[in-house]
Amino acid sequence: MKISISVVIYSVVFLLCPLMAQAKTSDVLVLKNGDRITGEITRIWDAEITIEPEYADEFNVDVPAVAYIESEREFEIDLADGRELVVTFPGADAEGNQIIKTGSGTEVLALSNMLELDEPEDYYDWESIVDLSGDLKKGNTDSRNTKLRAATTLKLGDHRHIGELNLFREEVGDTVVKDQTIVNYNYNWLFNDPWFFSALTTFERDPIIKLDSRVTASAGIGFDIWNTPSRTLSVQLGVGVRAEEIGDESTTSSVATWVLRYSQDFFSDDLTLFHNQSIIPTINGRRNTSIRTSTGIRYEITDLLYANISLDYDYETVPADDTTVSEDIVVLFGLGLEF
Repeated sequence: MKISISVVIYSVVFLLCPLMAQAKTSDVLVLKNGDRITGEITRIWDAEITIEPEYADEFNVDVPAVAYIESEREFEIDLADGRELVVTFPGADAEGNQIIKTGSGTEVLALSNMLELDEPEDYYDWESIVDLSGDLKKGNTDSRNTKLRAATTLKLGDHRHIGELNLFREEVGDTVVKDQTIVNYNYNWLFNDPWFFSALTTFERDPIIKLDSRVTASAGIGFDIWNTPSRTLSVQLGVGVRAEEIGDESTTSSVATWVLRYSQDFFSDDLTLFHNQSIIPTINGRRNTSIRTSTGIRYEITDLLYANISLDYDYETVPADDTTVSEDIVVLFGLGLEF
């Protein structure tokens, strides 16, 4: 696959930023049988407390087995009465009841009334993944699909930067029928959390179908439905322009953009379900609507290595090359690294 130097530089910016170490404060679970578990509490969900001791991987403890929590760190909690609070856990009162401390004072809380607990977001947060996936079909005509994906999310205070590089290649027999490069950069400014301003830029090319370049730039508004370490669901809607070079023709169109991002961890974060969706219809200009989705699961093999399976859907109402199929569905299996 031929990739321009600018595309490579554009992608490396998001993959090679230095990591910043974070100091950890120990939390304590005091169990009803008298045992104490010291480590880092990461969440409460589905009546289970997830904690990671220094001597082992994280594991879950049933909430009914816990007498109380001790922690000087702040947590965001959702209660059964509908309240959302930022609290610390000083320990228990004289009767052994859990005490929580809020900005307005202290109160007694039954742990069973806590529906969810998450760590508050750090000012600086970073997550990157790189994976290689593919499939191989044997029959009257052999075919092979290969996908290389690299993505990074960088958060600095109220500013979120999401960069992604996708390289797709499809071969039928000895013929390359798809050689697609897609680079996305999505900037979010959380001016009034959970609302954010969004600016989206995408670059795409596939010389096989004579698409020399397709650049889309849009701005709009977005909303974080969920935004915690264990689950994310955000949507954004914008308007912008699209410039295309197809063969000897250059066109400029006005477009709308819709982006949905979802991910959720299960089984102590060992399994992640994800769904990413992009819909870009033309408002004025070359009539075309492009739809791309990627849905799948990632399974953590080690802290660094994961396996993944995804269903990718790529559809265009009016493709760049009228001779190509406008709908492409492929199931891919692969391995990746997360850091």
